[in-house]
Amino acid sequence: MTAALSADSISRASEDAARAAGAVLFGVAAVPPETPAPFRSYPRAAVAALPLSRGVLATCVREPSRAYACHYRAVNAALDHVATRVAAFLEREGFATYAVPASHIADWDRMLGAVSHVRLAVRAGLGFVGKNNLLVTPAFGAGVRLVSVFTDAPLAPAEPAAGDCGACDACARACPAGAIGDSGWDRDACLARLREFRKAVTNQHICGVCVRACAAARAGPAPA
Repeated sequence: MTAALSADSISRASEDAARAAGAVLFGVAAVPPETPAPFRSYPRAAVAALPLSRGVLATCVREPSRAYACHYRAVNAALDHVATRVAAFLEREGFATYAVPASHIADWDRMLGAVSHVRLAVRAGLGFVGKNNLLVTPAFGAGVRLVSVFTDAPLAPAEPAAGDCGACDACARACPAGAIGDSGWDRDACLARLREFRKAVTNQHICGVCVRACAAARAGPAPA
């Protein structure tokens, strides 16, 4: 760590770097012990989010649109740029980092990432896990994408976010796979429909229909 930047200011400077690169939401999570290797060797993770365009999401009515597929890739790329900027800043200050891409599939059979950006975002105070198994934020509902940077920098972790969907069932009513119900989110049903969409529409395992429904039902004013 350089003499010019104290440990107390690292969190603020990291957030400034993320926001300068375009992040709209930012938080810091204490990394839980059940995190897989090599990530659990880092005590903190900075999590950043960018919103998905509500206009583009509106095109995902019963299935994903090609416009959404293009937008999804663009937002992921923008988030990877944010993570690169945050990691570069922290490494210049002498800390170790491991930036995990916004979309990074480690298990193709179950469509699981190397780590869960969603679970880290909850621990970073950005929102709660909704009925659709996605992060639900106060400003954007589920209409966000996420990226994480693990680090040994002394970032100040947030309090994990609390909350739930309550009586809202907008995502369940919209889901083209019928994968969201009283018993929770049905991974197998969701993945089966994603595979159909990949072949027929998007060439990606994405949908966006429940994201559109949640963003329309729950999104509030954009943060300042």
